[in-house]
Amino acid sequence: MTNSVHLASAIDSIRLSLHVFGACIWVGGQFTLAALVPLLRKVSPDAPKAAARGFNKVGWAAFAALVITGAWNMSKVPSDASAGYQRVLGAKMMIVLLSGVAAFVHTRAKTSKSIAIWGSISGLTALLAMYLGVLLAG
Repeated sequence: MTNSVHLASAIDSIRLSLHVFGACIWVGGQFTLAALVPLLRKVSPDAPKAAARGFNKVGWAAFAALVITGAWNMSKVPSDASAGYQRVLGAKMMIVLLSGVAAFVHTRAKTSKSIAIWGSISGLTALLAMYLGVLLAG
C-alpha cells in the first residue's frame, strides 16, 4: 500500500497560507470585535463605532484576499472532483457571498437591532464558510 500523503508545493503553501491568514482576520476579527463591544460602550458610546471603522480597514482587505485566494484555490480543483465536493464548494461560495453582503449591510445599518442582526449573520456565516473550507481541505 502506497502512502499518498505529501507536502504542499511552495506556491500551494503560499496560496493556502494567505487564504488562512485572511480567514483569521475576517472571522477572528468579527468575533473579537463583538466580544469587545460591551467593554467599548463603557469607555464611550462612540467607541464601538470607532473600533468598527478601524477593523473595516483591515477586515475588508482580508475579505478581498479571501475572495482572490478563494478563486485561486478553485482554479486548482481537479475537473474530476466528486459531486459531493462540488456541492460543498458551491455552498461555501454562497455562504461567503452572504457573509460579505451581511457585513456590508451591517456597516450601513442605523438601528441597534439591525446592527446586531446583520453583524450576527455576517459572523455566523463567516464561521460556517470557514468550517466548509476545512471540509474541502479534506
